[in-house]
Amino acid sequence: MKKKLISLAMLVTVFAMQVVGVSAASKTTGMAATGAAQGKYDVQAMSQSEVADVAKVNQTAADLIKDVNAGTKTLDDIAKAESSIASDLTGKSLVSAFMDVTPINDGIQLADGRYQVTLSVPALTKGMTDVKVLHFSTARNVWEVITPSNVDLNNKELTFEVKDLSPIAIIAKVDASQAVTNTTGTSPKTGVASTNTVPFAGAAVVLLGAAAVVAFRKKNA
Repeated sequence: MKKKLISLAMLVTVFAMQVVGVSAASKTTGMAATGAAQGKYDVQAMSQSEVADVAKVNQTAADLIKDVNAGTKTLDDIAKAESSIASDLTGKSLVSAFMDVTPINDGIQLADGRYQVTLSVPALTKGMTDVKVLHFSTARNVWEVITPSNVDLNNKELTFEVKDLSPIAIIAKVDASQAVTNTTGTSPKTGVASTNTVPFAGAAVVLLGAAAVVAFRKKNA
């Protein structure tokens, strides 16, 4: 009986690790062009060759992007290296890793030549404010923080306009204690990264464990 219980416990533990792993990954992956932008932009994780392209323009920027994506550096490190955007990064957290966004067939361009991009960002949730797009322009060799023209936390989407497309990351102020007062528009009031997936992971583990115990008892009744 003890061996069977240990086996059941091991199965539950493995399941828990898988669920939590998926939840953690969802914080930095899954962004895609959506709405009118679907099929107009390619959104991919930064590859080594893309980081190398950034390095040709600015080695420091390339190292920061690589290290932030690896989890060894944070927004604070970018703020220290780039004083021009330091105040825009104060109090904010990364919602996504740096991603490479490239236009397909010229993407969607406005009259002034800027690209208009609408992205689905799974990690956008209630508890976030001041959602921004952190962008490094390889064309202009400059860091910039872009205010989206629209943020929809309910649908986990945002729209922004940019002069040229290069590595971007989504950042925001995170305050889980804030009440949900407005989840759409250009000044979102709420949202938290996908930390809310952890309770669901825990619930799934509890349910699986309960089901296993019931099945075991029935089998040995």
